[in-house]
Amino acid sequence: MHSFVSNLLAALPKGDALDDPAWSVRHRGILYILWLHVLGVPLYGAYMGAGPSLYLGGGALLGAIAIAAQLPAVGRRLQAAIATYGLVTASALLVHLSSGRIELHFHFFVMMSVIVLYQDWLPFLVGLQFIVIDHGILGTLVPSMVYVHAEGQAHPWTWALIHGSFILAQCAALLYFWRVNEVAREEALQSEARTRMIIETALDAVVTTNVSGIITDWNTQAELMFDVSRTDAIGQPLTTYLSTAHSSTAADAGVVLSGLVPGAILNRRVESIGRTGSGQEFPVEIATSCLAIGGTQQFTTFIQNISERKQHEEALCRAKEAAESASQAKSQFLANMSHEIRTPMNGVLGMTELLLATQLNDRQRRYADTAHTSGTNLLHIINDILDFSKIEAGRLVLEHIPYDLRQLLAETATIFHEQAGKKGLSLTLAIAQDIPMTLHGDPHRLRQILTNLISNALKFTTTGRIAISAAMDQARPEHVRIEVSDTGIGIPEDAQARIFDSFAQADGSTTRKYGGTGLGLAIVKQLVGMMGGHIEVTSVPGEGATFWFTILAYATAAQSTASDPSTSSTEALRRLHHK
Repeated sequence: MHSFVSNLLAALPKGDALDDPAWSVRHRGILYILWLHVLGVPLYGAYMGAGPSLYLGGGALLGAIAIAAQLPAVGRRLQAAIATYGLVTASALLVHLSSGRIELHFHFFVMMSVIVLYQDWLPFLVGLQFIVIDHGILGTLVPSMVYVHAEGQAHPWTWALIHGSFILAQCAALLYFWRVNEVAREEALQSEARTRMIIETALDAVVTTNVSGIITDWNTQAELMFDVSRTDAIGQPLTTYLSTAHSSTAADAGVVLSGLVPGAILNRRVESIGRTGSGQEFPVEIATSCLAIGGTQQFTTFIQNISERKQHEEALCRAKEAAESASQAKSQFLANMSHEIRTPMNGVLGMTELLLATQLNDRQRRYADTAHTSGTNLLHIINDILDFSKIEAGRLVLEHIPYDLRQLLAETATIFHEQAGKKGLSLTLAIAQDIPMTLHGDPHRLRQILTNLISNALKFTTTGRIAISAAMDQARPEHVRIEVSDTGIGIPEDAQARIFDSFAQADGSTTRKYGGTGLGLAIVKQLVGMMGGHIEVTSVPGEGATFWFTILAYATAAQSTASDPSTSSTEALRRLHHK
């Protein structure tokens, strides 16, 4: 029972839901209607031929009620109850003056009006009570004043029950729709409150404008960001505080900020310039969205102060420029120093070669050989540093001359044939027939790439073979694919990605055991990239490695008159194996 009563009370409207301005407007409308009845009831009574005391007295009563309903000393709920009492009194007078021709439903329409307008319990109870007294009690005791037909006058109780049932059903419907209206209003207020809370607590400034670009709402963050209060900002054009002159898309931004039809700036972020109330400018990032409400467009602009981000970007830009300047200075220094060191080193190597050509005893020759080998290694290191510095400084320029790729591969492999034989390794060269006879490019730098890869293969291979091959790349037309494979120590998988980095090797022990600066493969990668190709490695530790790279095959017209490629390739291989 208790839960039933609780549910029933929860289903009933709460009433008293209007704020003062809305209530005042509606109360004023009720009073206008009441004053019309003050005049209309006497006129209607005279028209129906009623006694003057009835209709004049009724008009005077309604006038007194209308005056009481607008007294300032009376609270608003009591004013509503008095005005409602006046309306149902007027409806009762019209019912009685018409001898029942205007029946009870007129009372109901009056009640419906006060419920819709006042949304308060007290006027509703006043109207309901008046109906019970006037139509229920009076209609039963003096039925001739309420019912114009003989059936109603003969059986007033029956007609009172019939009309009472209709009134109860209509009141229940009124209460239901009243509660539905209240729930919808409460949900709308809660949604509005949540939206307002989100807007007011947002970290970005949120500004709402109408279709003309005039500010209609201004949140707390906007007050802090622009140093302008909400009351001062509302009614001002948004362009007072946002400048489109420096926007990254000023043409589009001006469309939205001026309040015209949505432009390309909608629903994406662009940079602009904000302006405080004192005229101080600062960079901002804005995003504008458009919402159609009731046939009109409303624009919401989210504004973020990006001063700190701009400062960080400028600091990063300055740091980047300083780093690039330092790197360029370092590269220039290394290039100059490498050049200056290489000149006397060539002199040292020349003198040791002359010394080795003289009559020396075994001890002296061993010392001279050691000096020459050490000088040669040092010169290789200096050459690597010089090439690397040139590449970093952007001073390395490739040649573009015709050359025979088969001859270049054969000559390069021949250089290492004797060294491979001393280590007991087989060195093979295979050239596919589909490679053009003559290509255009930089044969010197291509030879440098091959020399580096083959020397690395010799360095890290103690048994087995080294294989060099060349063929057209099937995956990339107009590219030649060259491979250098070995059966050496291999490269761990986690090290394969970094061996092409500057000053990097597979691990720290590599430098100690095999020597080198770690620049060779970095230079190779740069050179291959400059030739329009790329380089990769596949390897299994303990089983060997395969380095392969591609270069653009700039063929020349000479290849159409060249000899058979298979013959040239066979001859190159024959010369290689008979060295």
